[in-house]
Amino acid sequence: MSAPAGHDRHAAATALHWLHRHPIDRRDAPALPLADEAWFHAMLLERFSTLCPADVPAWEGTLNALLDTARQPAPPAARQHPAAEADDLLGTAMLAHLLHVRAPGDKAARHLVERLAPRLRTASLPPLHALCLAHNLHELGEHDLAGALRPPRDADQAAAGLTGAERLLTQAYFHTHVVLFAFGTFRRPDADPAPLAGSVRFLRRHAPAFARYGWADLCAEAALSLSLCAARDEDFRLLIAALHGSQRPEGDWTHPRVDARQARHATMMASLALLESARHSTAAARG
Repeated sequence: MSAPAGHDRHAAATALHWLHRHPIDRRDAPALPLADEAWFHAMLLERFSTLCPADVPAWEGTLNALLDTARQPAPPAARQHPAAEADDLLGTAMLAHLLHVRAPGDKAARHLVERLAPRLRTASLPPLHALCLAHNLHELGEHDLAGALRPPRDADQAAAGLTGAERLLTQAYFHTHVVLFAFGTFRRPDADPAPLAGSVRFLRRHAPAFARYGWADLCAEAALSLSLCAARDEDFRLLIAALHGSQRPEGDWTHPRVDARQARHATMMASLALLESARHSTAAARG
């Protein structure tokens, strides 16, 4: 294994160990954290099984347990604050999508969509939630439901009315999600990156700002997006270096400015980005 690959693998392993030592409570977790966790393990299996064969049984077991939880009947949805409702709707759609990916025609996936549909008609959705919900619904074949959400068409529309760092973050997350969705969150590795050139340019242009501000979650998503589009040069390496520099000794990316769910999501995404870097360093060393 090359020295860069070993460095990345060690940092990723430390992060994965932190996640293992601080599991979510599957029985009481809201839909979105449960979905984040399930998709994280699905992405590990899809992209890194060859790189980390010894970890595959544990990843598979965790994913199966998470999806078993998602299949359990849920109580009727109570009225929630609009932000919590948007999170719950997105998490439910993500779980339905993943159940469908793992077993097309899964009855639990259909049941989740049926519970979701009437709530979408009255929901107040931020632009990025609408974008992500529409993607998951399209992947489920629910094109009418997805179209009715009117997701943002571009980054400027997603960030309309925002200024400063909040505007940059929103635009950047629009672009990373567009790329990750185009590649099927690792399930379509041969997708054509040409239509994503605008997203790649945006992420390249702002990579120094992401690194400077220490936005670990965004650094990770941007690094993954660049790598999927075969843009693994100085911008990619800058983002990976920023992740190394901001990782805590405990292995995570917890930060006073972000809440526990955001910190956990950053740690998951950073793990994926570091493994992605290790994967390509290993391939390059082998020639």
